[in-house]
Amino acid sequence: MSLDTKMVSIHPHFTVKDGKMDQCVALLEEILVMTKSKEPDCLFFNITTCGSNKAFVREAYKDGAAALFHLKNMGHMIPKLFEVADINVQVHGPTEEIEPLKAVLEDADFYEAISGF
Repeated sequence: MSLDTKMVSIHPHFTVKDGKMDQCVALLEEILVMTKSKEPDCLFFNITTCGSNKAFVREAYKDGAAALFHLKNMGHMIPKLFEVADINVQVHGPTEEIEPLKAVLEDADFYEAISGF
């Protein structure tokens, strides 16, 4: 097995509170604009929804430093998101790249990449 990437992906799952989907999406779109304009090492950032109470963001970064920069860039938005949704986060990437994110995302599940490109 070999791993030929430093890419880190973050996978926040949102269980949206009743009647709050529009507000949740608006907040996520605000983060999208901020990310696109200020984070050149973001590889992609996609907002998706499922029904009236689930949202998900597919996002990936060149490496752990870029992911950490993103979290610091948009960190002020997290309390607003918790007002409209319960959030579970997964982080995927090489061990050395995701390790620094553990201090920022204490409740996230961290998946260590073991092979791929």
